[in-house]
Amino acid sequence: MSNRVSQGSESADQPSALAKKKKRPLRLVGLLLIIFSVLFGWFLLIAFLGWQSGQQQLLDKQFAQLDRQVELAEADIAQGNYQLALTRLEWVLERDAKADGAQALREQALLGLGATPEPTPVTAVTVTPVSTRLPTATPGAIDSPNDELLRIQRLVATKFWEEALPALLAFQQQFPSFERRETDQLLFDVYLNYGLDLITGEQVELGMFYLSQAQRLGDLPQSVIDYQTWAELYTQGISFYGVNWDASAYYFRDLCLAAPFYRSSCEQLFTVLLSLADQYAVAQDWCPAQLLYEEASQQQTTAVLIEKRTEAQEMCLLATPTPSEPITDTVPITDTSPFIGGAPFLLPTSTPATP
Repeated sequence: MSNRVSQGSESADQPSALAKKKKRPLRLVGLLLIIFSVLFGWFLLIAFLGWQSGQQQLLDKQFAQLDRQVELAEADIAQGNYQLALTRLEWVLERDAKADGAQALREQALLGLGATPEPTPVTAVTVTPVSTRLPTATPGAIDSPNDELLRIQRLVATKFWEEALPALLAFQQQFPSFERRETDQLLFDVYLNYGLDLITGEQVELGMFYLSQAQRLGDLPQSVIDYQTWAELYTQGISFYGVNWDASAYYFRDLCLAAPFYRSSCEQLFTVLLSLADQYAVAQDWCPAQLLYEEASQQQTTAVLIEKRTEAQEMCLLATPTPSEPITDTVPITDTSPFIGGAPFLLPTSTPATP
């Protein structure tokens, strides 16, 4: 009777044991899923906090850059460089319409421009500006120098620099002594203004040449000298563009810091830094690539840049060897002897007796 009961209980326990064995893999899978979910959530949290920190650093740098331009604009106004101050302030207001003091300084710069007269010739000539383009002179010898000089003065007064420049050069070549001081002043004004127009546009090299010609005739205003410096940094940076990214970054770093409004210098710096970092990444030199990606993220932040920066950080950590503990308890080497002829020469400890 007892044997029958024990057999019945054993047969009843077998299905429950089999069910438990079947549930063990499911429990293990569930546990692994929970662990994976926790790790994935932790990774997303770290990534979000890193992105948020990067965004805050980017905003802090942008606001610091805006504040710097406002301070420089205020200094420009104090020195009478109203046009340069206006350029700085318009760049600031495009990015932050509520920048502290920027609007008030802009109005002050506009008032200064309204009170600043245009460059006038040495000899006073009453010129009535016209809205239509003046006719150009017929090529060849100039019949009346007075009439031609008056026509050139009107071209300068109406800011037709492109027509005034060859007319002045031809006039001075044919009449080198006629109103020389007047024509030199006109030529200085044309070189200065035409060069400044070109240097802030697409023909930077030609504008630099005209400003150098103006410098031979007189002293340039400080605001124009600043544009000369920025144009030189820009042309140097562009000359190394795609050839030597490191050298190009050197020039665009200075240009972005001094004049971020000049020819999208900070955007150019971002492109150069990203290209230089990619170059290091392709060569698997991950630590310099990481630093460059981080510097580029101070200019802009994109999803591609964040992915590249994260990869560079991870690979840099893997590539950096862990410093080992210094070797201690060493015994210094003493009683060394020189080698002569490739064989060791042992110094005798005592003088042998003479036989």
